Amino acid sequence: MKPSFIALAVAATMGLVGCGSDSDTTEIVDKPIISEDLYLRGLNGDWGTAEHAKLNYLGNNEYETVLRVARGSNQFKIADPGWQIQYTHFEQPAMFDEAQDYLPKPETNEACMNDDCNSEITFEDKGYYKFSVSFADESSATMTVTKATQEEAEKYYSDAILDPEMVHEGHQNKELKLFRNYDDSNETVTFSVKDPKADLREFGISTTTELRDALDQGMVITEKEGPRVVSGDLAFDALFALTMKELDQLAVSEIKDGNYNYNKPIKAEVFETGAKWHYVWTRDLAYAADLSLALMNPTRVENGLEFKLSAFRDSTDQQYDGEQIVQDTGTGGSWPISTDRTTWALGAERLLSALDGEAYNQFAERAYNAVSNTLEADRLAAFDQDSGLYTGEQSFLDWREQTYSTWTPDDVNAIGSSKALSTNVVHYRAMRLAAKLAEQFDSKNAVKYADWAEQLKTAINTKFWNEERGMYVSYLFDNGQDIAVDKYDMLGEALAIISGIASDAQAKKIMENYPHSEFGVPVYFPQQPDVPVYHNRAIWPFVTAYSLRAAHHTQNVAAANNAIQSLVRGTATNLSNMENLEWLSGKSFIIHSDHGADASLDGPVINSQRQLWSVGGYLNMVVETIFGIHTETGQLEVKPFITGWVRNQLFAQSDQITLENFSFKGKSYSVTVHLPEVQDESNGYYPVEEVTVDGNGHYQVTLGSLVADDSSIKVVDGVTPYATESEKVFSPKEPTLDVARANNNVTIGVTSDYNINLYRNGQLIQNNVNGKEYSDTLSGYACYLAESINEQGFRSNPSEPVCVGEDIRVKLEGDYQPLKDDVSVVTVSKDSGDVNGLSAFTVPTNGQYQLAAWYNNNLGQLNTGITNAVKELEVLDESGQSVGKGYIQMGHIGENKGMRYSTPIEVSLEKGKSYRLVLKDHFNMSYLKSNETYIYSGGVDGEMNEAQIADIRITPLQ
Repeated sequence: MKPSFIALAVAATMGLVGCGSDSDTTEIVDKPIISEDLYLRGLNGDWGTAEHAKLNYLGNNEYETVLRVARGSNQFKIADPGWQIQYTHFEQPAMFDEAQDYLPKPETNEACMNDDCNSEITFEDKGYYKFSVSFADESSATMTVTKATQEEAEKYYSDAILDPEMVHEGHQNKELKLFRNYDDSNETVTFSVKDPKADLREFGISTTTELRDALDQGMVITEKEGPRVVSGDLAFDALFALTMKELDQLAVSEIKDGNYNYNKPIKAEVFETGAKWHYVWTRDLAYAADLSLALMNPTRVENGLEFKLSAFRDSTDQQYDGEQIVQDTGTGGSWPISTDRTTWALGAERLLSALDGEAYNQFAERAYNAVSNTLEADRLAAFDQDSGLYTGEQSFLDWREQTYSTWTPDDVNAIGSSKALSTNVVHYRAMRLAAKLAEQFDSKNAVKYADWAEQLKTAINTKFWNEERGMYVSYLFDNGQDIAVDKYDMLGEALAIISGIASDAQAKKIMENYPHSEFGVPVYFPQQPDVPVYHNRAIWPFVTAYSLRAAHHTQNVAAANNAIQSLVRGTATNLSNMENLEWLSGKSFIIHSDHGADASLDGPVINSQRQLWSVGGYLNMVVETIFGIHTETGQLEVKPFITGWVRNQLFAQSDQITLENFSFKGKSYSVTVHLPEVQDESNGYYPVEEVTVDGNGHYQVTLGSLVADDSSIKVVDGVTPYATESEKVFSPKEPTLDVARANNNVTIGVTSDYNINLYRNGQLIQNNVNGKEYSDTLSGYACYLAESINEQGFRSNPSEPVCVGEDIRVKLEGDYQPLKDDVSVVTVSKDSGDVNGLSAFTVPTNGQYQLAAWYNNNLGQLNTGITNAVKELEVLDESGQSVGKGYIQMGHIGENKGMRYSTPIEVSLEKGKSYRLVLKDHFNMSYLKSNETYIYSGGVDGEMNEAQIADIRITPLQ
């Protein structure tokens, strides 16, 4: 319907148009059917609201925009900033030069091509494309995609025909760097400088690399006041200037995100997360701050860290006290399925090393209170007494099927009850910081937190270390007992090394055993089959920077060289510090169909320029490794780690390298490293022989003779990035089980193309066997799962457990309502008070029992939100005494009337005794003030901690 134009037509028919004086004329306004701004969200992997993605209103309910798009497959929607309006062409891929219907996103994804009912389109060529949208009414739109003309492109992009060579015009010095590709071709990056002796130099950089998002292949960078590098190597100086420019671009005065404040700006002098991420996220900022950003701009980092602290809402009646670290929106509704918010402590610790006096005291006290409050909360909701470990998702590896079993996106509580190496290490770091700060602010708790840290260190080494692989496993899967998966992640390994959890011998083994490619270190290994590139099959530069720290710690020269080369190559060829890169090519995007492989595996599926922690990673390589600036003690110490390759290849034309204008605690410093003579031998490192400093803060570093090095790394070769079934780098697909029970006899059918390991209640009962059916004798209650094993010996992620046996069911008091056929539920919310079991129960034998709720929680999507329902479940005996309690999580299930089991608690029960249950409210992230502007469940309409529960299941642990 086009109301304004219909009104004009009626007026003309009635002879009213043109009659009367000007004062009698009624102005007809063309008002669009959709009043909100609309964007193409998802193209080029940008799900935000970039200016170029905005659909410009042309009148008559028609819109258009032109986007510069890279080759490859994309998912997208037409949507408003707050995702309240979503139109999608969800049944088949979009075509070019053809008007196609876009409908409101359906309530279920049964008819959709993908999990979120996104539109899909594949661009065969990079370039400029026009998107023309028309609305007939609110129920549908049509969109036509065409190749933009030069005139149409220039309308939206003033630089649409920029020639990369232009960036070098008028420059005195120019040099080319070649970077080898996996297929023996080369990428050429050209560097130039207008005046090498200028106080603020102007650099030009151009690349032959096909850039992500079809961006221009050249740029000009002019230095600003502040830190700069003068190394005698034009490329190295220019890349540092580029990175400082990106840091400056990330420094913003307002942030926004479609999930908060209806995408309206929030005033904050902070660093945003990337070119495509305009908000502040706890882990991103914390890791970036730890990787030198806290030294480069402590004020802005402090603002960001404080933005990620929150008190509880007033509406919680002050039931809880003090600030908590914010766990951002995430898997199953966030905390405590995701529990890596303690990463905040790493950023805070590095920031504290850069503060002095009252600034130190004020932030230190606030940091202590927030960290201690967070640790106390996690000790209740996420600590497993039996293992001594914390539960929760891997830190940063938070895209379920990218690293976990393929079935876990449909049952996120399995992730919530698992235990991750990286998440436990950052809890250890938070405990150490709390113990240190408690000496100043809360001395009675200093010993407690120090003891917690030592106990956790012991548990990590006991549970995660795999002696056969010589590495820590990435996570433990909870199946009654913990199963150590055959998966490894470099962030967890590196953090364990630099945090002092790994012994020197363990650290040495890790760095020698963790697989690398010539282009860098993958964040995860082995890779997931049939899963596109993002965390899977990827290099993340910030993780590479942590691996470089670990290499320095262990003096593993090969690992250090690999990391430095990876960081330099990634930034140079892409003209930016990218979010991620495919690990066997070092490219920011690979297109599998170019080589006859499955296009659905293209990726990285999302990739942002100037990603904050990637910028931090590059700066850390320069500032901490090359120039050796360390501040861990609160004092400036200089101890460079210069390898033979760095001296003899990277700085082959230099006698010395200098970092100028580095500010620390209000004073400016410079560091000059005097390089020894170039040598043919590059296998080793140059120890620091002497460090001097004058009254002006000018450090002079003299290096000693090359120390030969016998360290090594495991480099995967002979595998192309398109060899998506190579058993050298991929784990096998996980098996599926079909379990049948007849009396006490159990038959387990296995579907797998590989040998398997079979487990019952976490115990291995069949080891590396080849068969399709197995028998077992049931004793009580049993949950079975299996792993596939390929010829390389890599084990898959665990299969979905299948459980058989007798259980006990206890309903709750309350008003049961039908949810679907044969299932009625009672709603338990934050306002329900204590909810009792409807009846008492007894158990048939003495022993350990698991209790879990059978529930529905459809308050948010599987992959995001803040309404993971968290409740305290307590078991009381006949006298009303507590015999055990714990906290259950009922994460989002992403299915309107689906049912799942919560995470369990374990309680020791005795035969012949009568027990009853009571369910009490706890809190989730919606209870925090920081989420008052969140626009979905648990946000603007008030906190929500709610699930629909059918009953509590009680099962014996064998």
